[in-house]
Amino acid sequence: MTGKVRAFFEGVGSIMNIFPGPEHFAEHRLKGSPEERLAEHWRRVGGYLRNAMDGYGDAEMDHREQIPAREEFRARR
Repeated sequence: MTGKVRAFFEGVGSIMNIFPGPEHFAEHRLKGSPEERLAEHWRRVGGYLRNAMDGYGDAEMDHREQIPAREEFRARR
């Protein structure tokens, strides 16, 4: 087999890896209605925001504990 023919068949094999046959299509098919998928997406977004806000609140509290309260600062002047 010449180099060009071998390269051609390797290319065809690579394409078959990227685009699987119909027997594997069901694995990649979307599941649920568009409304259900959108609702699930927003549930995940809400979870990400909740985690970020919890982390921000914890960091803010750590930061505030290191800074004296405004009244204490004024009393020291």
